[in-house]
Amino acid sequence: MKRLCIIAARSGSKGLPNKNILEFAGKPLLAHSIIQATESGVFDAIAISSDSELYLEIAKKYGATHGVARPEELSGDEVAKQPVLRHTVRAVEHLCDCHFDVVVDLQPTSPLRRAFDISSAVQKLEENSNLANVISISSCKVSPYFNQVEIGNDNLLRISKSLANSAFSRRQDIPKSFQLNGSIYAWRRQALFEWNHALTPLSGYWEMPQIYGFDIDHAIDFDLTAFIASTLLGWPSTPVISDRAD
Repeated sequence: MKRLCIIAARSGSKGLPNKNILEFAGKPLLAHSIIQATESGVFDAIAISSDSELYLEIAKKYGATHGVARPEELSGDEVAKQPVLRHTVRAVEHLCDCHFDVVVDLQPTSPLRRAFDISSAVQKLEENSNLANVISISSCKVSPYFNQVEIGNDNLLRISKSLANSAFSRRQDIPKSFQLNGSIYAWRRQALFEWNHALTPLSGYWEMPQIYGFDIDHAIDFDLTAFIASTLLGWPSTPVISDRAD
């Protein structure tokens, strides 16, 4: 098996400008994903796809083997992930004159994942020939059966997912729920080019403890993840960037 890791990091974040290169535990945020990919020991190549020359230079400094400049038509915030991944696969295969069997998408805004999570997701995919991909998940903090609600057309609250057995009255009794944490997507190359959505009828999973699955989107996410990293995981401290609430 030949395996490619892709870290897709565009520069135009609106929720948190330049979040992919903000200093996190002493390194640019995207550097942590590159280092974890390297430490996993499973990849023949580690590529970054970006619309920013600066991002590509930073990625090379931290161990990325290939930098793929993203064309303008794949650089907007409305562009889906699949076309970006496919473009990167083709570009790296052309550069190295090879063909990859497994492609792993690591989200740069998930810095707390372990190398163990990456290698385990890849192993599960390769050991189960019926799977198109393996996606990382974590248990939900809020259950759709118990305390996650939606607002209906009548502007009234209702529970998101009803239970056929109304006897469940305690949170501890209801079915366990999970969420896609966005950290790891391990694909068979063929499936990546066939499916336009990450969640397919042939998707397997790798469960990560919640502490390793935090995703950074806004400033408060950044500070919360940095706090967990320093206080619970022993990482170097990170400067706070959120505005203080009045």
